[in-house]
Amino acid sequence: MAIDRRRMLGALAAVPAAFALGAAKKEPKRKDPPEPRASRRRKGAKAPERHVDVAVIGAGALGAWTAWHLVRAGQSVRLFDAYGPGGGRAASSLSSMMLDPVQGGDALYAALAAESLGAWQKLSDSASLPIVTRCEAITTLAAADAMADLRDTDRESGAKLRHRYPQIAWREDESALIAEKGAILAGQRGVLETILDAQISVEDVVMPAPLRDKKRDVYVLPDGGTARSIVYACGAWLTELFPQTLTPQRLSAVRQQIFHFGPGQGDTQFRPPAMPALIDRAYGFHLIPDVEGAGVRCWRSAADASVDPDSFDRRADERALADIRQWIAGRLPHLATAPVIASAAVHDCRTTTGDLLLDRMPNQPRTWVVGGAAGRAFALAPAIGARVAAHVADAARPIEPRWALARLTGGVIAPPPPPS
Repeated sequence: MAIDRRRMLGALAAVPAAFALGAAKKEPKRKDPPEPRASRRRKGAKAPERHVDVAVIGAGALGAWTAWHLVRAGQSVRLFDAYGPGGGRAASSLSSMMLDPVQGGDALYAALAAESLGAWQKLSDSASLPIVTRCEAITTLAAADAMADLRDTDRESGAKLRHRYPQIAWREDESALIAEKGAILAGQRGVLETILDAQISVEDVVMPAPLRDKKRDVYVLPDGGTARSIVYACGAWLTELFPQTLTPQRLSAVRQQIFHFGPGQGDTQFRPPAMPALIDRAYGFHLIPDVEGAGVRCWRSAADASVDPDSFDRRADERALADIRQWIAGRLPHLATAPVIASAAVHDCRTTTGDLLLDRMPNQPRTWVVGGAAGRAFALAPAIGARVAAHVADAARPIEPRWALARLTGGVIAPPPPPS
């Protein structure tokens, strides 16, 4: 059959268009920009009840974690702080804190550190911004130290340390303990995340000493509400609330002056994992590596003064800077001329024994006080808060003798009260 010329020419003309159409179909579809990752927002805080099982005073790390554990145990809680959560005058207000797994060779606190790291890590894993930055922790040993090797630590000589951490100057004859499970914790951010995770709000109320209604066997709160138990986790402010029992000679706020030194642009040798946290017992200084661009933070181990936490001047001074500079020149020579990018005078709460205080107040069977611990309370707060919550739930639970109020006052450690 003859092919119609006009139809054939029309079919041939359609071929390029068909190829073009096929090519258009094969071209990958243009993708829209991906949506931003949704923040892991926590559930909002519940409206506070007027009548609760426990009132917690102090919304720093200890108060926040105590409230967290109480809520997890099914208790109703109100949380109070006159300066707000992790407020600027609190010991918990710093941007970063150190979790030292060695704890000076003290087995009691080393166990609390291990427990707390797990709790901080779980919180960090659920937060929109990280709370935990893992790093190694180095504890240099002074000549008088007879510290036994602890679990998960290695003892190394200065010669070997020089190759492992070349940014730090080591003497041939010195030694140090290396703990892999150290960490840097986000300070104020960690407190806020703990409170958010507990789903409670902080009430900015000045709380007086406990006022007990004996007839109803409850404690009366400033707005007329009540609490069956009350926990004062307000650190150095405990002396204002209980001046006859907790005198400044027994518990006080002590000043630390901290300085952040800025490495040069692109200098990563002072960041984790290359740079460890350093507890330099040989010379009496501490160091936190550069995290989140905050610089290398240094401070002297020993506090330099007792202060009023409400009113002391929070500016660091030149004399403290000169002491830090002298130490850095010998220990971290690459930072000898580094600029100071931040500095402050802060406080921590210490007892005369250097131990934590965790006990009930005399003649107040359901009033608890917690504070002290010589600057390490923040890192250990998850484990300490768990113990406070356990005491609130079980009044017969024995007090750790080292944490007893009687150890500060020279009295006899009282036996637990009978169940009510």
